[in-house]
Amino acid sequence: MLACTTTNIGVGVILLGTLQFLASLLVTERLKTSLQKEHSHFLEKLKWDLKVREQAVKVAEYLSLIREMNTSPNTAEFDYQKLNQLSWELALWLPEKIYKEMVLSIKNPTPEVNELTTIISIRKLLLEKNSGNLTADDIAHHGVDIGKKSQS
Repeated sequence: MLACTTTNIGVGVILLGTLQFLASLLVTERLKTSLQKEHSHFLEKLKWDLKVREQAVKVAEYLSLIREMNTSPNTAEFDYQKLNQLSWELALWLPEKIYKEMVLSIKNPTPEVNELTTIISIRKLLLEKNSGNLTADDIAHHGVDIGKKSQS
C-alpha cells in the first residue's frame, strides 16, 4: 500500500513539474510576443518620425528658395523644376489646411499668413504637444535690409 502511495505521489510530482514547465513556457512566449509587438510599434514610430522630419526639411527648403527667388533680381537662374518638385511632394504629404496656408503665404503674404506662420503650423503638426509657444516673431529670418537700423 505504501508503494502505491509513493507511485501516486511520484506521478503527481511529475505531472505538477510538467504543468509548471508548460505554464512557464506559455508565460515566456506571451511575454516574448508582447515585447516583439511593442518593439515593432516603436520602430514604426521612429520610421514615421524620420519621414516627418524629412518632409519638414523640404518645407524649409521650399520656402527658402521661394523667398530667395522673390527677392532676387535675376529669377531666370532659379531651378523651377526643383521648386515644382518640392511643391508637389509637399502637396502629397502635408494636410490640406497647412498646404493651402503655405501656398497663400507665397501668393499673398499677410501678417496673419506668411512663411513664418506656415513654419509655426508645421512645427505644431510635427511636435504636437511639445511644440511650445514659439511664434512667427520668435523665428530668425534673413534678407536684404532685415535688421538694419534706420538712420534718421
